[in-house]
Amino acid sequence: MLKGRQIKGLRVITFQDGKEVGRVGDLLIDEENGMLRGLTIENRGILKNTKYVKREQIVRVGRDAVMINGMDAVEDYHPDKQTGLFWHQKVGQNVFSREGTDIGTVQDIIFDFPEGRVVGIEMSGGIWADLNQGRKMIPWQQVVSGTSENIMVEALGEDLWQ
Repeated sequence: MLKGRQIKGLRVITFQDGKEVGRVGDLLIDEENGMLRGLTIENRGILKNTKYVKREQIVRVGRDAVMINGMDAVEDYHPDKQTGLFWHQKVGQNVFSREGTDIGTVQDIIFDFPEGRVVGIEMSGGIWADLNQGRKMIPWQQVVSGTSENIMVEALGEDLWQ
């Protein structure tokens, strides 16, 4: 399992010839089916432009780099074409149950690779809860909605932080 923060900032390198394309800028998530759609790639040059690579074109996610098939896997990023939720937009959002309980804040998104299935969201209950109990994970299947400033989840049956 991988976390979004483990991937953001990694170098993106082509498997065919070892060319560095840029660095991972963000993860694009399909909220409806809970799948990783792809990655945005940022270059560090003078003319900054954002590129995109589909999940299917990713060969391996390693400790130091993301390996992709080749330069033909890299597309120009078009916000109207590559739609979904961005990982960075979720981090720090408040999470509420349908009953109106503030559960905490999103710290990360956890997913399986290579299939790209989002497993869940890593939660923080605040600094004291994190120190005493650690962070908690809410399975992605319990996420009801998350397109605005708060994320809604199905009732968990108990307070995560007690």
